[in-house]
This record gives sequence, C-alpha cells and structure tokens, in this order.
Amino acid sequence: MGAVEFVALLLAGIGPLLALSHLLGVPATVVLFGTGLAVGFLPGDVPVKVDPDLAIWLFLPPVIYAAAVRITPHLLRHALLPGVAVGGGLALATVLGVAAAVHFLLLPGLPPAAALVLGVVAALFDTRLFQEVKGVPRVPRALADALKAREMASRVVALTALAIIASSVREGAPPGIGEGALHVAWALLGGSAVGLGIGRAVLWLRDRAGPAPVEIAVSLATPYLGALAARSLGLSLAVTVIAAALAVSAARVDTRTGEARSSAEARISGMAFWEEASLLVSSILFLLAGLAVPDALGDLGGWSPATAVAAAAGILLLVLLLSWLGSALSTRLPPVREALAGEDTAGRAAAAGVMAWASTRSVLGLVVVLSVPTAWPDGTPVVERGLLLVVAALVVLGSVGVQGFTLRRAIRAAALQGSGDAKGEEARARGAATEARERATGEDDAHSEGIAAERRVLVEMREGDEIGDETLHNLLREGDLRKRAAEGDAEPGAAPPRP
Repeated sequence: MGAVEFVALLLAGIGPLLALSHLLGVPATVVLFGTGLAVGFLPGDVPVKVDPDLAIWLFLPPVIYAAAVRITPHLLRHALLPGVAVGGGLALATVLGVAAAVHFLLLPGLPPAAALVLGVVAALFDTRLFQEVKGVPRVPRALADALKAREMASRVVALTALAIIASSVREGAPPGIGEGALHVAWALLGGSAVGLGIGRAVLWLRDRAGPAPVEIAVSLATPYLGALAARSLGLSLAVTVIAAALAVSAARVDTRTGEARSSAEARISGMAFWEEASLLVSSILFLLAGLAVPDALGDLGGWSPATAVAAAAGILLLVLLLSWLGSALSTRLPPVREALAGEDTAGRAAAAGVMAWASTRSVLGLVVVLSVPTAWPDGTPVVERGLLLVVAALVVLGSVGVQGFTLRRAIRAAALQGSGDAKGEEARARGAATEARERATGEDDAHSEGIAAERRVLVEMREGDEIGDETLHNLLREGDLRKRAAEGDAEPGAAPPRP
C-alpha cells in the first residue's frame, strides 16, 4: 500500500471507528490506539512515518487553539489561584518530579533530557472526558473551571519546558540561570503580546471576510500564524496560540452593545468546525501513535517491554498523587473553597480526588514524543526514542482508559454538595436573558435588538461569575440559532437550521 492510499484509508476510517467506540461504550482513544497498534503489527513497512517537526508545528497548534477558543478570559481571571497558579506550579512539579523518578528509579540510566521529555508528557492533561460526563451527578462549576484553567496553565509550563530542553540539546549544554530566565521571560511575555496582536489582526480581517466559509477559513489561519511567529521569534508556542485564541474569544461579543462580531451562520459553523478539527486531529494522533508502537517495541535497546510497562505504571501513579496534592490545595483557595463550604474534611478530600481523577493525560503528550528527532545534532541516533514512545503511549492510554471507564462512578461516589448548580445557573441565566429581550422588543424572540440585549445580559453575568463558560456558550448559541432561522437568505444558501 502506498502513502496516498494509506492516508486516504486513515481518514476514511476515523468516523467508523469513532462510531464503533460509541456503540461499544469504550473510550474512543482505546479503539483508535488499538486499531493503529493492530495495523502496525501487520506484515510490511508502515507507509507513513511522522516527521518530528510536523508533529509539533502541524498537529499542536489546532489542538491548543480549539481548546482555548472555547474559554473566556473571565474563566482564567476567576480561577486565577486554584486554576492558573496551582496549575502552573503543579505542571512544573510534575515535569521535575517525574523526570527525577524516571532517571533515578523507574528507568535508571536514562539520560536526563529523555527523562525530562517523559516529565513533559506526564504534565500535559486535558479535561475532555470530564466535560463529556453528562447529566447527574455533576460537580460544582468552580471545580470544573479550576480544572480548565489548570489545563491551560499546564500546557504553557510543560511546552515551554520542552522548548528549553530542545534548545539545551541543540546547544549541548543547559543555559545559565540568567540566560534561562531571560529566555523564559521572552518566550512568555513576547508570546502573549504577539498572540494578542495576531488575534486582533485576525478579528479585523474576519470582520471584512464576507461569507461564513471564508471567515472560518481565516480563523484556521490563527493557530498556524501563532505557530509561525513562535518558531521564528523563539516564543512559547502554547502562549502565542492561547493568547490569540483568548483575543478572539474575548471580542466575540461587544460588552457595551451586545452586538456580535460576525454573522450567526459563521458563529454556529465556526464552533462546529473547531470541535470537529480537534476531534479529527486527536484521532489521527492516537492512530499514528498506535501505528508507531510496534516499531518502537523493536527499538527498545536494552530495555524490556515489562520494564516499560512498569515505568508507565509508576509514572501514572506519581502523576495521580501529585495531581491530588495540587487539587487538595485548590480546595483551600477561592472560589473552590466557597463552592465546597458545606463539605467536611472527607468531602474536600473526595473533591480533590475527583479533580485528580478527571485530569486524564493528553494526546499532546504523544505529539511531544513523536517530535523527538531520530538523531542528535551531531548525527548520533536517539536510541531512547522507541522507549519514550512506548512509555508515553502506555501512560496516556492507561490514563484515558482506566480513568475514563471509572470517572462517572468516581463523581457519583464523591456526592459533592452543589453538584446541581449548573441547572439552576442556566435557569437563572435563561430567565434574565428572556426578561432583557422582552424589555427590548416584546415577544419577538428573533429580533436583532432583543438578541443583542440577551447577549449583553449574559456577558455581564459571566463577568460577574454568575454563570460559567458552558452556560454562556449554550445560550449564545440558542440566540444565534433563532437569528439564523429568521434569515431566510443567509449565506451559504442552504435552508436555515431550526432551533
């Protein structure tokens, strides 16, 4: 099979595999990785191998952007202490703690740079499975917001650490303390400034782009512009892309007038596009990781498969312990502390357990390992690459598999007070939005002024932390659907969707 046929088969198989995972009630990650693994064991060479540079610069930007553009800056502001601060500290502790455990205990003799790469893999997590647990029971929103903020902070710290590791390997020695501090400051502060500038420029262009498909095509440029800027200027990729995404998210609605920046069609289609893009890229990565494991197993060097399995288990246990400690600290900080005011010591410990168990290791960890070059700058082969891929794949797959299968039961067992706040929050927001619309336009629920009044109230409630991002997005989307349904001639010519 040639490379073209293989890529076509890969893309054609993602949808059926995702459907199969849904029918079986098995996490899609397990099905995708298992399929790639099975294909990798088939006779013959793999037609496609992932280029290390492509792994970072092609796959990472859209995954980071898709997650960040769905949150508002208000979430990071309200969850500053339990989310951003704890998340950053926890990510750094995880990188260093896992690297030390790997180098001295789990895989003694592994070079420090390779051990640090596994630390970066372990520090990256996402809350996708947590968000997918629908219905009752739920958890207080403050916990979910803190987790989402921690996810963003962990990506900034871990990927910045990865860039420093890569730079040290290229130059043959780690930078001095002063030079390292300046490098980190430039990567973070410069990345924030450049990312905000890219976000604003893209918004300006999107305002003038015309039809929804063109506007979405412009939005696709955002993460890659951030990646290009980060690569050429030595900035943090994560910070640059996240800053651009937050600039877009923050300007989605004019807080003074309630007017949206783009058409209802573009907003509805754009949200669906980025959800689909994130799903497809993540699926491709799990398939490619599974596909690469058989070769990696044959390239373990002096390490046995049993040693790799034991190392992955040890890393996962250490990560869960560190995550629980960080979550326990989060429960002592506002606003999580206030959300758990009715809980005793055991209840707070259970809440910390839910937060730790919901933090599944991210597909970005696989990107990190796939980005490891096959040879050092002097041409010497990176003999640890196969081991790194096997251990990282086991860590991510083990986390998603074990925690994914048991997360719903863990949330039920915790039985946290205030778990039903989301429904009451949405009801209050819906009532306030309806009242604002009726004051503006009477009973007409699709009038532009009425929908603008709704948006203004909803954004004000989010600024005051009366509602969360999910409630905000859901109710804004309902308004977009009503507006789009009233636009019989809206682009692109298909019949308007019905709310």
